[in-house]
Order: sequence, then C-alpha cells, then structure tokens
Amino acid sequence: MKLLKVLGIVMFFSMSIANAGHHEENNTYMMSALEATGQHNILISAIKAAGLEKLFSEQSKVPRTLYAPNDEAFKKLPKGLSDELFVKNNKKAVRKLLFNHVFAGSHSGENVKSEGTLTVNLDGKILKIYKEGDLYVKDMVITEKDIAVKNGIIHSIECVMFVQPSDTDSRLDLETQNKFSLTSCCMRTDLEVNSFLGDVK
Repeated sequence: MKLLKVLGIVMFFSMSIANAGHHEENNTYMMSALEATGQHNILISAIKAAGLEKLFSEQSKVPRTLYAPNDEAFKKLPKGLSDELFVKNNKKAVRKLLFNHVFAGSHSGENVKSEGTLTVNLDGKILKIYKEGDLYVKDMVITEKDIAVKNGIIHSIECVMFVQPSDTDSRLDLETQNKFSLTSCCMRTDLEVNSFLGDVK
C-alpha cells in the first residue's frame, strides 16, 4: 500500500456520544459484531460488494479501528454518491470509501493521547486522532464507542467520512487549515462527492 506524504490529517473528536459502548473483550470479529448490531446492514452489503469480507472477518498482524457508518448514515449520503456506490456498483469507489473508515491500531476512547495519536487509514492517508473530553470526530456523532472485537475496535458513527484538503473545508478555521494539509469530515455536499469520486482510481 502506497502511503501519501502529507503534513498530517486531523480528525477532531468533539461529538456527542449516545451510548457508552463496550470495553470488555469480545470473542468475535468485526463482521460478526456489525451483523449483531442490526444497524449496519448497508455497511455490511458494501463490504461484501467490495469483496472485503476477509478484511473484517479475520485476525490481522496489526489490529484495526473501524469507524462504522450505520444505516442512517448511508441514507444521508448525497444521491450522486449513493447511486455511484449502490446503483452503478462502482467497486473501486466502494473500496476507497471503506478504506477511509479503517485505521491501523486499536484506538479506544481511553488510549488516544491528549497530544494526539498518529495513525494511517487503509487508503494510505496519515492522520492524527485527537481527543477533547469524550471521543468525537469533528461534525460526526459517535452513537456507540469502544466495541472491542478480536481484530480491533469499532466505533459506530452517524455519517460517512470523507478526507479532503483542509483549505477546501469551510468548517475549519484558518489556523487549522494552515497546520494540516488534509482533514476528515462527514460527506454532505455534491462538491465533496465530486472530489471523492475524482480521486477514485
């Protein structure tokens, strides 16, 4: 996997959390845990459509953290992206979208450092995870955090994540835009959809 050389991707954690989540060790893998929630059926379908069942169903040398969009998150997607993923069945776009949600290492709400924790997502983008009080990711709500599984940890979220150049993200102040070249946020606009699809190779 080719890593992109960037100044850093910042994922701001400042969201509300609906449920406390699970800290105890779970004797199952990500795929089974997602199926058990009953709230991630579209994500599961996307994983299968992309041929990535093994990624979420087997032990890996390095544990992973999955920010798992629930069904409501996918229903909020702009129609252009929803059609591209699930009507046109653009497998490359589905894989890229999923890779933006999976990060190296097991990052629970407790082990994220106050000064930030560096990690990389499966799309090869380096980022730093921050925590201010409870765990959160900028404008996306984590509905359930710290679901521990055999191959990592899951945080359930209410939107689909998108990585974009910081200077195109109006939700960031100028200081943050200058400090980080990339940022992660909820994909909400047609402009963000076009940027995401334009980066699919």
